[in-house]
Formats: sequence, C-alpha cells, structure tokens
Amino acid sequence: MVDTQCPKPHFVVIPWPATSHMIPIVDIGCLLAAHGAPVTIITTPKSSQLVRGRVDRAGQGSARITVAALPFPAAEAGLPDGCERLDHVPSVDLVPNFFDATTLFGEAVAQHCRLLTAPGRRPSCVVAGICNTWAHGVASELGAPCFIFHGFCAFALLCCEYLNTHKPHEAAASLDELFDVPVLPPFGFKFARRHLPLQFLPSCSIPEDRFRELREFEMAVDGIVVNSFEELEHGSAARLASTTGKAVLAVGPVSLCGAQQGHLDLRADSDDARRCMAWLDAKKSKSVLYVSFGSTGRMPPAQLMQLGLALVSCPWPVIWVIKGADSLPDDVNEWLQNNTDAEGILDSQCLAVRGWAPQVAILEHPAVGGFLTHCGWGSTLESVAAGVPVATWPFYAEQFLNEKLIVDVLGIGVSVGVTKPTDSMLNSGNDGGKAKADVGMEKVKQALDKLMDGGVDGEARRAKAEELKAKAKAALEHGGSSYLNLEKLVQFAG
Repeated sequence: MVDTQCPKPHFVVIPWPATSHMIPIVDIGCLLAAHGAPVTIITTPKSSQLVRGRVDRAGQGSARITVAALPFPAAEAGLPDGCERLDHVPSVDLVPNFFDATTLFGEAVAQHCRLLTAPGRRPSCVVAGICNTWAHGVASELGAPCFIFHGFCAFALLCCEYLNTHKPHEAAASLDELFDVPVLPPFGFKFARRHLPLQFLPSCSIPEDRFRELREFEMAVDGIVVNSFEELEHGSAARLASTTGKAVLAVGPVSLCGAQQGHLDLRADSDDARRCMAWLDAKKSKSVLYVSFGSTGRMPPAQLMQLGLALVSCPWPVIWVIKGADSLPDDVNEWLQNNTDAEGILDSQCLAVRGWAPQVAILEHPAVGGFLTHCGWGSTLESVAAGVPVATWPFYAEQFLNEKLIVDVLGIGVSVGVTKPTDSMLNSGNDGGKAKADVGMEKVKQALDKLMDGGVDGEARRAKAEELKAKAKAALEHGGSSYLNLEKLVQFAG
C-alpha cells in the first residue's frame, strides 16, 4: 500500500474503556498499521481479547500492531474485580470510581510508554480516547503530538464547539425550550437542552470536574481524528478545523478496514452469528427490518413492550437485538417468548437475539432493507457503509444531534419521534426501569412504514443511501479522502 523503505512513526493508541469507543479507535490503529506505521494499542486484560479480535480481523498490517494489556486498578478505585470497561460498571453510584480508576491507569500507561525506548519503538504520536485526559501529559513528556478521538461525528463535534463557545443552552428557560445551533448553513438546527450531550446537561453521574478536564484536553491536543469521511458531512470537518484551529482528520468508515482485506466480522464459530445469517439467507432482498440500539442501549420495560407490539405486527421480517433481556420483568420475558423466535426458525417473522449480533455482516446482507437505530455514530456509519436507510430512535449523548444529520442533512432517515432521552448509567434520573413509554406502538409503526415503504420517498432514501455507500468505499481506497487523511496523520507524526 505504501513505501515501507522509510521508517514510519510509532503510534500509541489508547482507547477509552467503553465498548462503543474501543471498537472504532482500534480499527483506526489497524488502518495506521496498514499504512505502514508500527502501532501499540494499550488496553486492559479484560479488553485485550476484544482488541486482538479487531486486530486479527484487519488482516493487512496486523503484524505491525502490538497489544499491551496493563493491569486496570479496579480494586484500588473501589470497583468490583474485573470491572474494566464503563459498560461493566454495575451501578450509577460507581461511575465516579470508574473515572478515578482510569486516572490511576493513566499513570501505568505513562510508565509503559517511558519503557518504549528501543529503536523504532519510541512513541512518535499518541491517539487517545475521549476521557483519557491524562494522555496529553504523556505525549508532552515523550515530545510527541497528541490527537483526540471522541467517537462523535464532525457535525456533532461542531455543535459541541458552538455550545461551548456561545452557551445558548444556558439561557433556555426549561429543558424543552428550543434554541438555534447555526453551525452548518444553509441547514437550520434547533435543539432542546435535554437532547444535548452529557457535558451540557444540568445533572449527570460524571463529576463536573471531569468535564472541565475534558474541555482542557480538547483545547490542548494537536488535532482530532474522526470516524467519518469528508464527503459525508457537508463540510463539517473543515468547519470544525477552522473553528478550533486544529487538524481535523476524517479517516473512516473504519468498520470497512477489515472488509477491504476480505475479513468480515462474522465470528464464524458463534452460534448467534450462524443463526442470524441462516435466517437472513431465507428472506427476500431488502425485505428485513434490523433493530438494534447499540452495546448499551436498554429501554424501560414499558417502552420495550410498545416497540415489541409494533415489531411483531409489522408485515416485514424483523431481526431484533435485545440488550439486558435477563433483567426484564417476568411478564415481559414471557411475552417475548410467546411472540418472537429465539431459535432462528427460517420461516419466522421476528428473530429475537439476546445479546450480541454480527451487526456489520447483518447490515451488509442483501435481505436487509432498513435499520431502526439509536443513532450512535458507529452504528450510523455502519449503515451508511452498507447503504441501508434508517429509522432514528436516539437515546442520549450526542445521538439527538446525529438524528438531525441523518434525517435533515443526509436524507437517509425517518424520525420515530422520540422526545425524551432514555435513562442510562451516565445521565441522571434513573428510575429503576419504571418509566412510561415515550413512543407508542402506532407511532413506531408509522415511522417503520415510511422507512420500509417502496414509494417515491422510500426510493429516494434508498438511492441516497446507496450513493453514500459508494462514496464511503471510495474514501478508504487508494487516493480517497480518508486514505489521504491517514497519510497526513502518518506525516504529521513523522
């Protein structure tokens, strides 16, 4: 792919320990290795299998990648043994402890980097996940540039930059009052405070001083790496660079890094994967609705029932990934057992998958015609890369911002009409799962009818999705925008 005669800079990649953040930043490390750079990915013992699986999947360049698993100080921070990722934290009360543990982990990372002194192994650049705020100090000690990876798209980061600078949310009289965020003309955007990322909410389980550290980290780094491609977001990356004065490099969709080498994320030895693929193989082209809300997306039981009633009554086959099924009330679990299929019976209408599903492979399957998603950026970009239009159901974080991009700018989505964020480990107000349904069955069905409709609007969304799929693939190919940005990152570090 590249000239390997000249020594390449050594990248140290430090994922923020949450599954949805780890996967794309590890893929970025794999892409850098494919461009000839040696890469060290620093993680924890419990996450090392996930990281090594992504590295093995990438194929080309994987020999240049070292995975260093350092002990995570869970016990020292008052966490249960083995609690090494944010999605492992058992209660909202322990979230501050988790952040304390990551600070202690930063000291171990710094010590490890000091030992990387062999020729060709001294770090030349640090790429750090969002809340690893200590990483800039590590990079400074090494005399190396530091790039931040948020996991957000450039548009959402542009919105955050406007909010940090102009603070329109602070003048809002209530959580529901709409205000303008004029970041991407000629498009107009209005948001309510309750729909903003966590750092702009009046209450959150993350301590306020952590957000101050994050902002200082954002302002100190040399640049921003984004899992996106320049042709997707209508100039958002260039506007973000102009606004922040930093290098902004869109290097995605990183989920394609394995596919380019012929490696699909099927987990062929997984019964779940085989069941999903066999079930899809029995369905007609573009006939299936895929439903998933990410690695941590869990609905209150009342809302899940309204969604379920809509899914089992719709005319299309549905593959529905349900997280946290083990903690659902008995009556909800009984309903699921009586109304969905968990065995993968080929002629069933609603296949319910409890836990993990091979999302990239599902989206790429020719039977899939639509995706009901929480608008997490990783899932959004995977749908773009597969050319699949979406129905949007944002939960929290920057997902309401992403919904605006998907529906109003890209024109590949239909909004379900969610008005309130879903309680999670990070946003306050968790009510123990007793929340009422925000979106009723009929409203869900109306959105899905629009998504799967074969009429003029539906065909237009599909055509736009297919156009973006082609652009996504081209971006990572030799000479494409993301390919060139990866080269720029390697040159910046050199």
